[in-house]
Amino acid sequence: MNNPFQDVQAVLFDLDGTLVETNIDFSLMKREMIALAGNYGIPVSELHDLDILGIVDYIVDRLNERSLNADARAAHRAAFEKLEQIELVHSADAKIIAGAAAVLRTIGCTTMKVGIVTRNCRNAVRLSLERTGITADVLVTRDDVANTKPHPDHIMRALEALSVQSANAVTIGDHIMDIRGGKAAGTRTIGFLRPSRPDDFFDDEHPDLVIRNLEELLPYIEMAAEV
Repeated sequence: MNNPFQDVQAVLFDLDGTLVETNIDFSLMKREMIALAGNYGIPVSELHDLDILGIVDYIVDRLNERSLNADARAAHRAAFEKLEQIELVHSADAKIIAGAAAVLRTIGCTTMKVGIVTRNCRNAVRLSLERTGITADVLVTRDDVANTKPHPDHIMRALEALSVQSANAVTIGDHIMDIRGGKAAGTRTIGFLRPSRPDDFFDDEHPDLVIRNLEELLPYIEMAAEV
């Protein structure tokens, strides 16, 4: 297999579940967004296949379609206030994931830049980073873009800030949407299989590499730096 870090100038990490563990209650967040949709008369049956932010977008789009623009703005504001409230509760207790410090330290000894691209809100992310001591050359949260992962805009914003072409970047994350976003943006992709995930979790996405432990990345980074 080719080294996914060969000729890479930027390494883009997902945050929650990849570099830090916050134990954010995503099930609660989804229930709250479904409840909000119900408040505006949107049937639950229309929301089953949507992720949390997808539900928010659906609510806003449906209200705008009915020319209820003021309600759409109010729903969007209420949704993000509730999501931020939940995220902040857990982010203050964030813990760095095993191997993350070693990987970031090793990348720091190369010419590669580090970006963090996350669907979490900026205030919660700042708490997580302060708690764990993680730093990056660029941080792009959901507050910074109109379209989040798996939409390529999210990752492209980070690459633009780093002045790096997508062909010279790799995206690393623990979720399918990280891989889809990285591929849509034209980067290489690495899937991080968390202990709770089955071995075939990323099979349909075909990332360039799948790892079970972040430290599995170290030999690839070191080899790329030696060239």
